[in-house]
Amino acid sequence: MPDVSSSSTPGPLLVFGPRSLAYDFGPQHPLTPLRFGPGIDLLQAVGARPGLAPTPAADEALLRVHLPAYVEAVKAFSADPRRPGAMGIGLSDNPAFPGMHEAAAVVAGGSLEAMKAILRGEADHAFHPGGGLHHAMASKAWGFCIYNDVALAVARARADGLRVLYVDLDVHHGDGVQSAFLRDPGVLTVSIHESGRYLFPQTGFIDELGEGSAAGTSVNLPLEPSTGDGAWLAAVRSLVPALAAVFGPDVVVSQHGADSHAWDPLAHLRVTTTAMGEAARLVDAVAHRWAGGRWLATGGGGYDAYRVVPRAWALTWLAGAHRDVPDETPAGWRARWGAAAGHFGMPGMPPAFLDAPNAGMPVSGAQEAAGERSMAMLARARATVLPRLVREAEDRGWWRPGPAVGVAPRGASVAPRGASVEPEPGRTPAIRRLAAGDLDRLRVAPRTVSPFDPDDARSLLAAALADGARVVAAMAGEVVVGTAVVSPVTGRGEGAVESLLAVGVAPDWRGAGLASAMLRALVESRPAGVALEAEIGTAERDAVDPVPVETRMAVARRLLEGAGFVVRAPSPDISRDDRFAIAARLAPR
Repeated sequence: MPDVSSSSTPGPLLVFGPRSLAYDFGPQHPLTPLRFGPGIDLLQAVGARPGLAPTPAADEALLRVHLPAYVEAVKAFSADPRRPGAMGIGLSDNPAFPGMHEAAAVVAGGSLEAMKAILRGEADHAFHPGGGLHHAMASKAWGFCIYNDVALAVARARADGLRVLYVDLDVHHGDGVQSAFLRDPGVLTVSIHESGRYLFPQTGFIDELGEGSAAGTSVNLPLEPSTGDGAWLAAVRSLVPALAAVFGPDVVVSQHGADSHAWDPLAHLRVTTTAMGEAARLVDAVAHRWAGGRWLATGGGGYDAYRVVPRAWALTWLAGAHRDVPDETPAGWRARWGAAAGHFGMPGMPPAFLDAPNAGMPVSGAQEAAGERSMAMLARARATVLPRLVREAEDRGWWRPGPAVGVAPRGASVAPRGASVEPEPGRTPAIRRLAAGDLDRLRVAPRTVSPFDPDDARSLLAAALADGARVVAAMAGEVVVGTAVVSPVTGRGEGAVESLLAVGVAPDWRGAGLASAMLRALVESRPAGVALEAEIGTAERDAVDPVPVETRMAVARRLLEGAGFVVRAPSPDISRDDRFAIAARLAPR
């Protein structure tokens, strides 16, 4: 077992050692180990010290994600790099090199051992700058990635029964991690990237939602080329905290590729280190709010190896250390690496950790238009991946997830895991409409309705009632074990309408007809002359124990039709992103 050094400074466990430099496709390849020189030097300048020197992951560990035939193929190319190309190896993106298996296994071992240290409680956070090889598939090398170290770290946490939020901020879609967990509802993958319409790997669109019971746990936001900090940060701020609040993870794994930067030579976004640093601090806050601080961050891509990658790494580590960002990069660091950067085609070492607005470049009309298109894409993504009640609550100001940065006790979970209220034999919950103020003396059973934290759910419902929403509850004593919620009336006259926002029942009370009873009560008590509409999509699920999406939609259809709704196909704007979605309408009475 690799030693986790007790001499490392307070802050995230830094994963780096001499063998980290071995992952090297050659001097002409854009993913260069040269980035470790200025990168580790700058990390040390801000106070980080390597605390875990990675060693190769065993075959048994690699096989959690990769197929045996693929691991054997990597070993064969490692011994004889001149073999004919196969399984993605030996091609221009992933040229074979001597010792390739061991070098790639070292990267995998770094993330695996960091995750183990987190799970053992030896570290709250860990940062593996050489990790983040998120493209590698089960049986194929892909996009400079041989073994998928982040997927392996996620799989290690899953082996302990923990639920994992994976956040990917690389400019390229995190396709390998998404593929590995496409059918696992215990992993929520969130990737914010340049659209695959313009960039490798040509995937990562909103309609890639997961499969079976995991439908809804693959989240993608493809951004337009030239998108800058405005839309990129809006996406991170809007999606990551809200999705975490719905999912309630036990562990957070993230990939902080620096290739979304405006200066990166291989992609086309206009993100700055300023935005990257804020995003890292938001991920840190989410980890503290939901996962007891358990957070593994990785470096990912980035091809401006001297001016951008080191600063992105330092900002990620500083976020986990809860330290302020220095005003200036060290003069000695700039002097040591300036000549090498110039020879590498990247002259002028930056004097500050944080960039000037738009990385010092003028904002063109084309960039503004790209930002507007990306914001429209964000609106589409929110409509697809967030439960309607959560989305409406944010839009109406009823509730916001916004986690506060704080330090949770080591190894402790702050995500609510309270037991539900078990049904008493022969006892049927009372169905009644709630009034404003009722929830002051009630509590909500866990997993009755989104968001995940039942206290958040109670606060949200109380604010909704105060704003004119109608809420019908199933009551077991003083505990809400079921809810059905409609929005305040919008429109006037013939256009007056309410929207069904949620129907939910706590796990122990499902199958007893409570959802039907609550929905009927809502329908019977609706105002005269007001229509009631519903849109049910993949996002409407129990985040802990979802059933297959086809079953979810069949149940929703049966409930709606039983209450008198006419079920129909949703608008093309909805069905293009969520092929499972249904819509329904109940005419005014």
